[in-house]
Amino acid sequence: MRKIERNRLYMLQAVMKVGETHKEKWQSMPEFVNGFASLSTYESSMRELIQQKQLLLQPFGGIKAELRSEFSVALGKLGGYLHLIARRNKDKQLALLTEFSISNAKRMSAQKSLALAENVMHFADQYQTELAVIEHAPALVNEAKEQIRLFKEKGLIPSERRRLLGETTERIRVLSLEIMDFLKKELDFLMRFFIGVSPIFHEAYQNARVIPKLSGISQTRSTAVEVDGSQPAANQGGAASTGGGDSAEEDSDSSGQGS
Repeated sequence: MRKIERNRLYMLQAVMKVGETHKEKWQSMPEFVNGFASLSTYESSMRELIQQKQLLLQPFGGIKAELRSEFSVALGKLGGYLHLIARRNKDKQLALLTEFSISNAKRMSAQKSLALAENVMHFADQYQTELAVIEHAPALVNEAKEQIRLFKEKGLIPSERRRLLGETTERIRVLSLEIMDFLKKELDFLMRFFIGVSPIFHEAYQNARVIPKLSGISQTRSTAVEVDGSQPAANQGGAASTGGGDSAEEDSDSSGQGS
């Protein structure tokens, strides 16, 4: 996990914490309500992507029996529903595909299991309307999709895992740029309203906007977030001035930072 990815998330969460602590200052202003709502959506998306990448980076020496079992059971149950639909619709191709047992699915190679799963999900999409009226079927489709995702991420073929890792890293990069663009062009400008109205809130926001360990100032100062308003932070130079977090971000982006 690259430090810049992790620390951007920390910065985002610190800004959200400051906003929540001082919510009474902005909750009646639609511009800030929308701004912090957007920030919450960004944080959730970034957190999910980083968690996914961490999972992909975990060492895995093969597919664990428990993982394979859960995957095969979910696939087998969905296959049973689809086999019934195949008979009703006289779909010989689907009927043939779903003539597998859970025990057979457990013994398949990883690559063959994935191929079977993708074919099953193809027909699940094709017969979505028929499945929707069968009790528990929609939930079972979602369960199967989740098991397929876990099967890919935690134990599949190395090439597939590398592909997913590369895709996730790129999605994090694109989302990070979008988040920083939003902060710099939207929320940072809006927050200037509070320079005179609520200086403690504004200063806490500026402190939170500094990315930890990448701003050129000490860890203690860069991560300090004054959220309760009881003891306003002392003047911290660039960190407490408008754009302090931005300059830290720009420096970190151009430095080819760590791993």
